[in-house]
Amino acid sequence: MRGLPAPDFLEVAPPEGHICLIGDDGTPLVAAVAEALTARGWRVVAWSPASDPAQIASILETHGPVAVFIHLNPPGDDALFSAADEARLKQVFLLAGRLKTTLTESAQRGWAAWLTVTRLDGALGLTGGGGPVAGGYFGLTKTLALEWPDVHCRAVDLAPELSVERAVACILAELHDPNRRLVEVGWSAAGRVTIEV
Repeated sequence: MRGLPAPDFLEVAPPEGHICLIGDDGTPLVAAVAEALTARGWRVVAWSPASDPAQIASILETHGPVAVFIHLNPPGDDALFSAADEARLKQVFLLAGRLKTTLTESAQRGWAAWLTVTRLDGALGLTGGGGPVAGGYFGLTKTLALEWPDVHCRAVDLAPELSVERAVACILAELHDPNRRLVEVGWSAAGRVTIEV
């Protein structure tokens, strides 16, 4: 694990007529992130991973194409294998297929992003926090970064003890980071880290 400085800030926004879709984790974080993005003039729509998959088609038809997807995964219960975590990960995996066209087209029109946010330990699970299923978001995001080279893909792991305000600041920092070579980042009270082989 290697320490990282705070990221630079690139002023970006969804193309005209596009939305930011947020995966609702059922915690106060989703409202705080939505409020912060709305204050920047972004159009934000919440989506529940537990909803009917057909809801995505309805969202696209009603609100317009998705340029940014942010999945907020709720803090786990430290169970070795959680059926709820597994179902949520599967839904986000399937959603990636449904959003491929709109995200890649948005990237060609200016900018697009895919962010997954877990709350394991702020160290990408290396210190033993959270259940292992949530680690699947790191693998999914790394795969999408290879398959969608024009889309800003980032997997972010936040320490559960971070305040909502600090968590929002970390998410926004990663969303606006111009460094496209980084895909996995962790944030805790000790700072910002990544894994280096």
